[in-house]
Amino acid sequence: MLGLSNPYVAAFLLASYTGTIAGVAEMSAKDKVNKESRNILAVGDNLVALKGLAAKKCLFDFIYIDPPYNTGNKFSYLDNREKQQYLEFILSRLKLAQKVLSQDGLIYISIDDNAYVQVRLACDQAFGANNFVGTFITRQATRSNTKLINTIHEYIVVYAKDIHKTSRLRIKRVLNPESRETITNLDKLVKRIFRESGRDAAESALRSYVRTHSDSAHSWLRNYNCVDNNGDILFPKDLSVPGEPAPLDIDEINLHLDALPTRRWSSKKKFINLYKNGKLYFKNGRPYEAHYLVDSYDNVSSILNFYSRQGTNDLAKLGLRGLFDTPKPVEMIKYLIRISLNEKPYAKVLDFFAGSGTTGQAVMEVNKEDGTHRSFLLVQLDEPIQKSNKSFDYCTKNNVEKTIDQLTKIRLDTYIKQSHSDESFLTIRAEDVR
Repeated sequence: MLGLSNPYVAAFLLASYTGTIAGVAEMSAKDKVNKESRNILAVGDNLVALKGLAAKKCLFDFIYIDPPYNTGNKFSYLDNREKQQYLEFILSRLKLAQKVLSQDGLIYISIDDNAYVQVRLACDQAFGANNFVGTFITRQATRSNTKLINTIHEYIVVYAKDIHKTSRLRIKRVLNPESRETITNLDKLVKRIFRESGRDAAESALRSYVRTHSDSAHSWLRNYNCVDNNGDILFPKDLSVPGEPAPLDIDEINLHLDALPTRRWSSKKKFINLYKNGKLYFKNGRPYEAHYLVDSYDNVSSILNFYSRQGTNDLAKLGLRGLFDTPKPVEMIKYLIRISLNEKPYAKVLDFFAGSGTTGQAVMEVNKEDGTHRSFLLVQLDEPIQKSNKSFDYCTKNNVEKTIDQLTKIRLDTYIKQSHSDESFLTIRAEDVR
């Protein structure tokens, strides 16, 4: 990693986020070796960093933040502001976040009951009440320590820069934690029977599986009742439309279709496109549009099951258990990235309350798993760690500077090393983001 204060690195990084190459010519040979890193950890005040990004007109497709919940607990950061003070604190940052969010971008904010109202008020002022997308409710646990109500949920508040330019939030079912295992198991079963006993046996096994697994949460499975010549599961969508019956000749793909009794065929252009994309499927001599199970999408649900212990386990897998108090689950951030950026493989992600660095790891994991090339900019204050926190002892034992940003850096470095990732990140000062 390069030093924290390097104006040439900062010039390159900002150029990459503004889509220009201004300032890159001044980079030294050493700096140019590092220019392939698209990722940044900016250390310092996030208000300073956001002002720099706004001044440079840097834009991000996706913003996620996990700000202090203002609970008054003794965590690793200042978390005990008066309600009005907290509102002003969060609003000043959200106003700048609005400026650096792309026109079709979304911001996600994790929060709980303590500051939900303040966050909603601040977002209404910063983004406009009409740009409120919705609130996810995340199940955090099965039990809590609250005295009156067993509170086991938190929220993720979602706002758009311009809700009219925002795409529908959806996710591939095979990537959705709620349906991933079902689809994976079914696909393996059908392919095995297809190889061993043929297509008819595979379709019979498919129908039997669907009958026993298509509960209310997986009712969409009932549509998938066919297997193609490669053993892939699909449902065949009808290719007729209302209109005067007429035959259809498509010389380009050597296909002749007799007139239907009461409807007409879809357009010639559609048939050709389906053929070129491998989506033209024939059943009993009739053509259909193939909708494959592995390619299917689903609209997102407002209730998410990402338990807080998953975030703790993420750190434990890296050998860093206890490094942070309440790390968010990597899978949760990956889910949010996927539902927001499924058409943007080169999207830019911002998290200006980086904390445990979950967002950075999530971006790198999604890139590895999905073959995307998204980048992140994390901002973390170099705030001293309280002596009462477990991570203080970790820093003492490992001779690490006792500030939160150092822990963020350790988490990212450890993930890159253990996963043998070809990703990297540069560490700069927040003041250099200007």
